[in-house]
Amino acid sequence: MRLVFLLIIFLFNFNIVWGGQDSLRPSSTIIKLGTSLPLSGHAAYLGQEVLSGMQAYLKAINEKGGINGYKIVLKVYDDRYSPPLMIGNVKTLVEKDNVLALISLVGTPTTLTVVKYCEEKGIPLLFPVTGAIELRKPIKRTIFNLRPSYWNECRVAVDFLVKKGFRRFAIVYQHDAYGLNGLEGIRRRLFRYELEPIICIPYFRGQAMVSQIIEKLIKAHPDVVCFIGTSDIGISLIKRYVKLSSKIPVFYGVSFVGIKNMVENLSNTPVTLYMTSVFPYYIKEENKAIREYKNLMLRYSKQKYFSALSFEGFLNMKLLVMVLKNLEKNPSREAIIKALENIQNFDIGLEEKVSFGPNDHQGLKKVFLIKIKNGKIKQISTKN
Repeated sequence: MRLVFLLIIFLFNFNIVWGGQDSLRPSSTIIKLGTSLPLSGHAAYLGQEVLSGMQAYLKAINEKGGINGYKIVLKVYDDRYSPPLMIGNVKTLVEKDNVLALISLVGTPTTLTVVKYCEEKGIPLLFPVTGAIELRKPIKRTIFNLRPSYWNECRVAVDFLVKKGFRRFAIVYQHDAYGLNGLEGIRRRLFRYELEPIICIPYFRGQAMVSQIIEKLIKAHPDVVCFIGTSDIGISLIKRYVKLSSKIPVFYGVSFVGIKNMVENLSNTPVTLYMTSVFPYYIKEENKAIREYKNLMLRYSKQKYFSALSFEGFLNMKLLVMVLKNLEKNPSREAIIKALENIQNFDIGLEEKVSFGPNDHQGLKKVFLIKIKNGKIKQISTKN
């Protein structure tokens, strides 16, 4: 009798810990999704903007009754752009909150810390806000990317700048997985033109010695300064460079730097800045997705302004909700993965359609180039 009792207890605990299929499904009325992003600290603007776009879309969906009888709840935790906090948040989301999927985790050094955990647990890690190549190669079954990679962004930017006649490239980069992704992307593309950076200057996340960086750059006489970091450091770098040097190079920043912050803070600074965007620029171009995004942000978001990052959050959530709708009743983690791998030419309102496959977890490929000068913004036509 005692043996039978112990066996029952063992089987009961086994089902709780390992999840039996039922524990991976939502409750009868709620689908829980989870995210961890920086909502405070020097990179707070990144998380706040991404979150505002996701929440605006969710509010609109839930106001209409949700999907297939479910309301969608987004569990949100602040990681302050700190890898250790990201790890703790994701474990809480999976083990305590029992979310169906993770969506829009923000940042390369943060997101990379939870990849192995998500793979082991079979957790869909969907559309992270980072272009890290480690999330794309080799393909990981539970990870799906919507935005193109940093390498792809750098390829488009370098091609354009080299064709414009620039040859002396300097690189200032955040010394972590994010910055190293950008550094490698630029180096690889320059190599195609038999070029290499004239100087590469690393700095630690949130601790840049801007004056020392500028001193090194001025001595190197670059034509282009490529920046892979956060906007606070980028803005300070450009403003002080203009004050200290009579010869001002062109600047380039990847999408994660944050177009909105750069435009707002450099409108009176006499400099030419190019930035890559992983989606069509939301002000200068109109399409179905942008119109829907603007309408929902004005109606549902506390942040009554538009940005590339909130647009990204909006698109990420829209795609996931469309997938969940197609699953109808009782969606599971495994069902989400299988559904995504079968998506072909999915229309989320952009000119480019979204496609995935068992051997392709990259949804979009096209990169857009933005020119910012004297507070004016222009989207440049490029072939890619």
